[in-house]
Amino acid sequence: MKRLTFLLMSVFLLSAQGHAQIGDKFVWSQLRIGEEWDPYPGVHSEILKFVVDTTSVLVIPERRVLTISDAKLFGSPFLLLAGKGAPPALDAAAVGRLRDYLTSGGFLWIEDTSGMANGPFDAWVRNTLATVLPDSDLKPLPKDHVLYKTFFLMRRIGGRVMVSGSVEGVDWAGKTVVVYSRNDLLGAWVRDPLGNPVFACVPGGEAQRLEAKKLSLNIVMYALTGSYKADAVHTPFILQKMRSGAP
Repeated sequence: MKRLTFLLMSVFLLSAQGHAQIGDKFVWSQLRIGEEWDPYPGVHSEILKFVVDTTSVLVIPERRVLTISDAKLFGSPFLLLAGKGAPPALDAAAVGRLRDYLTSGGFLWIEDTSGMANGPFDAWVRNTLATVLPDSDLKPLPKDHVLYKTFFLMRRIGGRVMVSGSVEGVDWAGKTVVVYSRNDLLGAWVRDPLGNPVFACVPGGEAQRLEAKKLSLNIVMYALTGSYKADAVHTPFILQKMRSGAP
């Protein structure tokens, strides 16, 4: 019923507001809250290229930037929220709208890019999610969670820094609707004009960067498929790529 509600709301918004979702192509939608909402402005292009090169998912190369009050919110099943400092507190209307989005089938990936274990962004995330979904706790995802095998079979996670050894999430109606990573996965993607990584991944180097890329793709695929691949067997092609060290 919740999924049907979300789809009906999406259809309404598509009719009323135009092209919120673009056919069957994946749209990278990023949530704008406060002034520090965009720590890595071009990183979506790197991730989308990886999605296209690695999977059969079709994408729109341009990202969509939304606020919580934006009419296209319910036509955007995937949202990224990234930040370093604490955004402004959400008012009651924003809290209610974000709750409706998440409980109607929407998915939110939150990425702490600060590299801090207990920074202001982390505190804001925990306080905000406790307000938005008070009956659902933010907690580490179990090792057998489908997120870790939605595309790549993940045995460890990466990032620009290793603040946490696990990814956290909030469940609603049997699905993880919020995924929260604290290792700055996005920072592992940033490249200079010559194509070289801007930031070292510490302490694990390039192997840690590769794990960050795999997890980023898994998050996108989970947003698209949910628990569809909970019992899926990975193809020999994917396994061969993993053994060879290719992304």
